[in-house]
Amino acid sequence: MKRKLFIVFLAFWVLFIFFFSSQSYSEQNLTPYLTILLGDSNWDKTFSSIQFTYAGVEISVSNLGMVHFVEFFIRKAAHLFVFFVLGSLSWLVSTRVWKSKKIAAIVAAFFVFLYASLDEIHQHYTNGRSPLVEDVLLDTCGGILGIVTCIIVFRMKKK
Repeated sequence: MKRKLFIVFLAFWVLFIFFFSSQSYSEQNLTPYLTILLGDSNWDKTFSSIQFTYAGVEISVSNLGMVHFVEFFIRKAAHLFVFFVLGSLSWLVSTRVWKSKKIAAIVAAFFVFLYASLDEIHQHYTNGRSPLVEDVLLDTCGGILGIVTCIIVFRMKKK
């Protein structure tokens, strides 16, 4: 019974990711809300020293502006979270199929990587979205974090 329930949750989560990947950037645009939320704050001075490159774009307050800078981190945190859950659910399903926890973890990690790759390919065909190898890596890291967290929690639970 648990296996079927986990499969249903996994299928729901895969469809959830697909639904949001099908939306254009303008449908997911957070900048109007962030503009209101951040207002005339002096956060840009606080974060002005943070600067790095992601997918060939300089991520900094001076390059993006404070609102887009914050939105970048919210979007990437969403990637991590969504694929953390996908990794967790994949591991839970895999452990019901394979007796070896190592094989279950490898299968779950491969599934996360495969789905992250397919998700970025899907975004290539979505208006206003762009596929990024960096997002596949970020998604896969989120999934592996979910798998590792499940393994740790279940080991602690056994003790």
